[in-house]
Amino acid sequence: MPKNPPPPVIHSARVLSYAFVDDIPYRKHGRLFVGDKLLEAVPRLAIVVNLGKDIGPLLDHCDEEWNVLGTSGADSVAAVKAQAELNYPGVASRWVDVNTSVEDALNFYDEKTGSAKCDFCGKRPFDFAECAWGPSAIICRSCIEAYYQAFQEADSEKPDLADK
Repeated sequence: MPKNPPPPVIHSARVLSYAFVDDIPYRKHGRLFVGDKLLEAVPRLAIVVNLGKDIGPLLDHCDEEWNVLGTSGADSVAAVKAQAELNYPGVASRWVDVNTSVEDALNFYDEKTGSAKCDFCGKRPFDFAECAWGPSAIICRSCIEAYYQAFQEADSEKPDLADK
């Protein structure tokens, strides 16, 4: 089976580097739990950064298809690579750097998601946690709350007809 590189974006994170580690003996340094299950050896690793809120570099532990099985993180790319080296000794020589720009990553993300964005503020799904999807529109929770608040304020400014 050929080893294909990852797409430029995994979930909503831009890939910075990747490595194939399926033939490196796993050393079980530390523990990564996904839910209540311990994640151990994986065949692929990817160093990524979120396209939305920046929370620092992350290490995605992936299957052969680049589906994320678990994620860990550190303060820097170098620290993420050092963390990976503890579990996969020798991976340092296998990292392949990807030079995908943020703009190209966003274009790829938009293509994969059908350019899904809030029709009011333009935020992409990775920028909001909740939204309402209609047959021809998407509105994020922030916009729903802002419009609700605007309606409440407008209602409070109207004279009460019962008082007349």
